[in-house]
Amino acid sequence: MKTWRLITGVALVLVLGILIGGAGTQLYLRHKYHLSLDRKDRAAHVLKTLSRELDLSQDQKTAVEKILQRMVERLHSHLLQRRPEAERIVDESFSEIRQQLTDEQKKQFDSLQERHRRHRHYPDR
Repeated sequence: MKTWRLITGVALVLVLGILIGGAGTQLYLRHKYHLSLDRKDRAAHVLKTLSRELDLSQDQKTAVEKILQRMVERLHSHLLQRRPEAERIVDESFSEIRQQLTDEQKKQFDSLQERHRRHRHYPDR
């Protein structure tokens, strides 16, 4: 009986560690790389950082801001052009995965895919 308690306790600590580690990593990455910011907010953040770190003059800030806005729009356009190919790759891969699943797993997998599609955020689509 004591052995099962020990095994259960170790397993519980392991699972909690994994969950807490995953959540902590997600929060860290969002903070470090500002993943929650939309593309225009990211440009503003970069401008703020450059201004602070490089002590930019007002003229420099204005010029850099225009450059960053152009960069953001060009990158966004580039990513929009590549999205169909990326979606095709994901769809093909998911189709291959689906072939490896049981009927019950396929239902669950389809549900997961639908949930993912609803939560996926593609601005300006």
